Amino acid sequence: MKWWVPILSAAVFLVLQATLSSRMAIGAIAPDFVVVCVVLFGLQRGRIPGAVYGFVLGLVVDVGNPGFLGLNALTKTVVGYAAGRMGSATSPGSLVLFVVFLVTAFVHDVVYYTLYLWPQVGGILVSMVTVALPSALYTAVIGIAVERILALLGARVVMADGKERR
Repeated sequence: MKWWVPILSAAVFLVLQATLSSRMAIGAIAPDFVVVCVVLFGLQRGRIPGAVYGFVLGLVVDVGNPGFLGLNALTKTVVGYAAGRMGSATSPGSLVLFVVFLVTAFVHDVVYYTLYLWPQVGGILVSMVTVALPSALYTAVIGIAVERILALLGARVVMADGKERR
């Protein structure tokens, strides 16, 4: 992969997050395009590059919310690492990819809401059920759609261990 492709991808997904995410929201539930980008990168490159990519994208997102500077960097780092780890430990397939998107998006939201709402434990638990889980499902569906669109355009999603996604 050329060096500019991850940068261009990040820019495209950041624009999608800034423009489409709020318009696609169902109440408080919105897809997270940046998580989709980090997961796809982590699956392709592995744990450490995925974590670094997630950290950098998280910092870019954090610029818009300086009151919680570092929160998105932390959560996107975890997502990139987890996606890279799952990519090397799983076999390719649509259901597996859906589960990877679902788990990583849910872990992202759990970490984010826990740190954002701390010490309001009741608010954290309510957010997990009413926002985090539905948002993770929405993000997973969008992730599969994005991956299929990329596949139709000729892009190959290759897992970190070299297995090609069918």
